[in-house]
Amino acid sequence: MTGSTQPSAGPSGGPPEGVTPPTPEEVVEAVIDEAVADHIDRIELPGDPDEAIAFLINELLAVREAAEQAEDRWRRSVAEFDNYRKRTARVQQESVARASERVMLQLLPVLDSLDAALTIESADGSSDGGMRQGMSSTRVLLLSTLAREGLEPIEALGTEFDPTLHEAAQMAEGSGTMVVAAELRRGYLLKGKVVRPSLVAVGYEQVSPAESEAGEENPA
Repeated sequence: MTGSTQPSAGPSGGPPEGVTPPTPEEVVEAVIDEAVADHIDRIELPGDPDEAIAFLINELLAVREAAEQAEDRWRRSVAEFDNYRKRTARVQQESVARASERVMLQLLPVLDSLDAALTIESADGSSDGGMRQGMSSTRVLLLSTLAREGLEPIEALGTEFDPTLHEAAQMAEGSGTMVVAAELRRGYLLKGKVVRPSLVAVGYEQVSPAESEAGEENPA
């Protein structure tokens, strides 16, 4: 037909210029509308009006039930996917935490070596200031780096003995409150979790004579 112009296709084979492509929602609605129209075309209504009304009501109820079942399946699928997403995120977090803990445990002997080296003095009783300063700076730098990942030392010396934080290597005889008398190897926490308990020598808190007499005069 002469004189008529049709929109030309876009340069990449897409829709013609000036034509907006349909959204996915519009495509779905068109498919549903087509399916419904096809279903309606295939319906043969009874000749009797009452029977036709009853037939249409039954069809409506059947469609409604099918829609409810489809919605129920969709909700279950969404819930299952959400559970899968949470489970996957949890597994990933646990995997990262285990990997971080392994790295920390491999670095703790380095800290132990630096701690031991800083307590050793030269044979004549003096200390090599430059070397000690270098080792101390290295230890501080390493600790600060690991602290950013959640590692922190356990404060043990002079505190009350706690079996969840301390491992007793030596135990003095006595009675009363058990306290950490010496720290043989430093312990560490990683994000609040004990990755290595402090290895300690355990003693007993000294009670002054006045406190002992007060306790005898005022028994609990």
